[in-house]
Amino acid sequence: MNTGIPPELENALSSGEGYSLLIKGEPGTGKTMLAFEILDEFGGENAIYLSSRVSLPALYHQFPWLEERAGFVSLVDATNLYISSKAFPGPRPFSDILHLKMVQVGKPATLVIDSWEAIASEAKEEKIEVLEAAITDLVRNYAAQYKMNLILISERLETGPLDYIVDGIIELSRISIDYRRAREMVLKKLRGVRIDQHKYGFTLDGGRFRFFGPFERRKIEKPRKVEIVPNTATNISTGCVELDRILGGGLPKGSTNIVEYGDDLSLLGYQSIVAHMIIDSIQQGNYCVKIPSSGWDERRLRRGVLPFVKEEDYAKYLTVFEVRKEKKEVRENVKVLEGKSMEEDFPIFTDFISGLEPPVMAIIGTDLLEYQYRLKMPGNLERMAELFSYWVMELREVGNVAIFGMPTGGALGEELGHMVTNRFKVTVLDRSVILYCNRPDTKLHCLENIITEEALKLKLTPFV
Repeated sequence: MNTGIPPELENALSSGEGYSLLIKGEPGTGKTMLAFEILDEFGGENAIYLSSRVSLPALYHQFPWLEERAGFVSLVDATNLYISSKAFPGPRPFSDILHLKMVQVGKPATLVIDSWEAIASEAKEEKIEVLEAAITDLVRNYAAQYKMNLILISERLETGPLDYIVDGIIELSRISIDYRRAREMVLKKLRGVRIDQHKYGFTLDGGRFRFFGPFERRKIEKPRKVEIVPNTATNISTGCVELDRILGGGLPKGSTNIVEYGDDLSLLGYQSIVAHMIIDSIQQGNYCVKIPSSGWDERRLRRGVLPFVKEEDYAKYLTVFEVRKEKKEVRENVKVLEGKSMEEDFPIFTDFISGLEPPVMAIIGTDLLEYQYRLKMPGNLERMAELFSYWVMELREVGNVAIFGMPTGGALGEELGHMVTNRFKVTVLDRSVILYCNRPDTKLHCLENIITEEALKLKLTPFV
């Protein structure tokens, strides 16, 4: 089942034996969204949503799919539960009303109470101890008796009596990454379920709750289709629709770009971005020239790119410059730089690009340059920066594009930072790869490889 909730929570709620779950978090953290995602996936044919916080018209407006499931989800406005009537002189106890509603519905698969504190504040004539006893009875007896999932929503973060008796506790919160807002859920307790990952990032994009799982490596065991994302008259596509949209159509012709990454997982995210750039350019008949990052060579690039493009196009449109002393085993689309001097090698690289039809995408792993040309030695960094500055002017004139892949803290970071058009940052949150831009300034996005049996797609989803 492909759901918007983590596999651990999915396993707990799909047991069929009934499960009590307490969802905690400050206002606006997404508790109601998560509850409705659970209702959508596990509500079954009978479900009750009991709320004293949000009016029913507002719920239908926020969750349009509820009207499609009108026969399956029974929405109850808890603010009306305490109005007296002829049949019940005086206020009707919450526990009695709830029991009556459950009898009317039958055997509900899911009962959501949103929120516990709000309902308690409405029950002025009913003592809080009685209400707590009713909820405790629901947790201990009704959930198992009806084999239903009982979802309790609370805005009280401190530990209370319910924490000890419910089967599971989920806590939602807002966090910050480089001054940008993200969302995170913590699986604090899930009785009877193995928790392989206890924290996940999530989004409320499009009015739906969706967690972000661990970054999935690109599967290259068989060819898959990668849809072309077209270039425009002024921009070269990144191969990712959402990233192009952020940049106003793609990478501007004549631009220089830094993609900064941190640990090994964010490096995989960077390599996925670069692979899609190369694949998209090759499919559109544009030339790519690459100096790989440390630990990469043409053979490794071939394994990551060739399954998605025609072999003749790969050989024609992609050229890889490897920095090494040995010239043996030179392949058709490989050029070798000896690595003795940047003053000797860099003009070879740039002159080759000058001989190709624009727009050319040049991708450079700066960590390899840093190691091979000893950029931390006095004077070397300044000379490399000077070479880059002249080349950047040439790029702008002819409309080529450069992408510099750089580890965090790389020697060239400060020097290149003054020259580049766009600056991307790839980082990690709870094993998910996160991308954002400092230039232009953007919100956080989760970067994902969407892999099916037939296709591969790179997707960005904003944190909302």
